[in-house]
Amino acid sequence: MYKHLLVAYDETDGSKKALDEALKLTKLSPDTKLTLLYVSEEKGTMETRDHYTPTHALADTAPGFDNQYMGNLSASRDEKLNSNKAVENNQGITAPSSSHAVLRNAKEKLDHYQLNINYVHLSGTEAKRICEYAKDSNADLVLVGNTGKSNIKKWVLGSVSEKVAHNCETSVLLVK
Repeated sequence: MYKHLLVAYDETDGSKKALDEALKLTKLSPDTKLTLLYVSEEKGTMETRDHYTPTHALADTAPGFDNQYMGNLSASRDEKLNSNKAVENNQGITAPSSSHAVLRNAKEKLDHYQLNINYVHLSGTEAKRICEYAKDSNADLVLVGNTGKSNIKKWVLGSVSEKVAHNCETSVLLVK
């Protein structure tokens, strides 16, 4: 049925429902790979740095970033990855290991299922990162929970689930 399911997960009720739906789908096809993707907008640490944009490009386009965020620009890419304990998957996307609290909590809850689950943490704009990761990792289906935003916030900002549904090249299942 599905070879790779991607769940946008952030511990909200909607994302928990999306994860439950993904677990149901994995029961239908036990060989399905499941990825939990947590996207944060944190920019203060190296661990949650934007891993799609090379550091040298950030320095050119965002001169306001200081050395704490940018790190040692003279270090090679491999040295930076090793110093951040990063993991590079086979699609060339570099992401920190599952060290974020949201992913650790999810891992603790899901370990007893004994499934092939990857835990990925990226930083940046949620909808954009979800769609990019889905495309780059060849996900068959992206599962996204319905938002908990008020109607005014949805009207002004738009919801992540709505943006993913409209912009993602991969099929999207919106779970309510």
